Amino acid sequence: MLAEVRSCPKRNNSSPMTSATKVLHLPARAYACPSLRKMKTIQKISATAAMLIIAGCGGGGSSSNAGPSALPTTVTPPVTAAPTTIINILTGTAAPGVATQSIRGTAYVGASVTAYSVQVDGSSGAALGAAATADVNGLFVIKATAAPLGPVRLVAVGGTVARVADNTIQPGGSLELITPFVTTEYNNFKISPLTDIAANAMTSSARSGATLANAFVEGMQRLLELDVANAVFLQDKTVYLNVLKGAVKSDTTYYGAQSLQGQELLNGLEYLGVLLDLPAQAVVKAVGAAAQGSYALANVDGSGMPISVGTWANGTFNPGATMTLQALRDTKTPDAQKVSGTVAGTKVAPRLNEYVSRYLVMDLVMDTACRSNASLYFTGRYPYYQVDAQGKMPAADCSAAAQRIADIKARIATNNSTRMK
Repeated sequence: MLAEVRSCPKRNNSSPMTSATKVLHLPARAYACPSLRKMKTIQKISATAAMLIIAGCGGGGSSSNAGPSALPTTVTPPVTAAPTTIINILTGTAAPGVATQSIRGTAYVGASVTAYSVQVDGSSGAALGAAATADVNGLFVIKATAAPLGPVRLVAVGGTVARVADNTIQPGGSLELITPFVTTEYNNFKISPLTDIAANAMTSSARSGATLANAFVEGMQRLLELDVANAVFLQDKTVYLNVLKGAVKSDTTYYGAQSLQGQELLNGLEYLGVLLDLPAQAVVKAVGAAAQGSYALANVDGSGMPISVGTWANGTFNPGATMTLQALRDTKTPDAQKVSGTVAGTKVAPRLNEYVSRYLVMDLVMDTACRSNASLYFTGRYPYYQVDAQGKMPAADCSAAAQRIADIKARIATNNSTRMK
């Protein structure tokens, strides 16, 4: 906007101005009537100021002299990769959830847990991340450097385990769990003696040429054979996956025979340790090796070699000492529970899975049912069992099971492993 011009009275040398003279009306509205000799200077200043005002009032209304503004920068949003779908190798279909770098679960308290990829021959590949330590509740979380896209082996080393059967605290040793996949929806694994036995048999099967999928199935079947009540599950792949979460349970069909938490199997393994006077970790390794060879009567592993279990010496267990599982079982198994050997006239311990199923798992379930007068607790697990006319288990069966369990418990007082506190 141009400066406002007002008139001034013209004056002579002795009086105020009396004629009109054009002067600049400044923005502060302070003005005066200068002498004629100053007018040109003021007019020049006015013209310059007007030009500056006009230049500063253009377009954006800014009085900055920094020049025109730069064009706005185009921001490209980051590209987010689509979640990776994982294939369940057991079914060939998409597994629930998507790929994840988080691998979590439970192990023995204080155990160090490491995740590995699995090679086609069943052996361990590269570690998938730093090891994690199981906390006071046994919980661990592994942060993998990259989301695993195939089977994963979890190895828990160390820690301690409480064996309820003889009230001892024992070293955890080394336990494994092999899962066919890890996803956001299938990611809470329970590393236990059950998963170690299955992993042991699976590795042996893959080493012999089976695909990882078939080897995984075989490993789970060998585990389930430790309880005859699980025979109905041998082809149920939903059970295989649930075992890795601590349950022996079908997602597709309900069976009264199912063991919802696998606790009966774990109890049976504890009492096998009492029977044979072996530490917990030695029991698991012996059963896992026997599972490799389908629990052959000769007590050999998948390569046909005798299984060594170690011995006690001066109150210390030496796992490297020469003592075969066959010899130990023949010594510790009561004669009434032995079967005919391959040599005529000999009596030997039965196949390991048959012994655990009949005299450990089944007897313990029966004894619990008999003492609580709850026949359905037993017949729900073993529907082929014949009850008496009143729908109860015969008293003679209850008495026999109780006596066999009492005989095993009587060994606790003299066992070397009882001193493991």
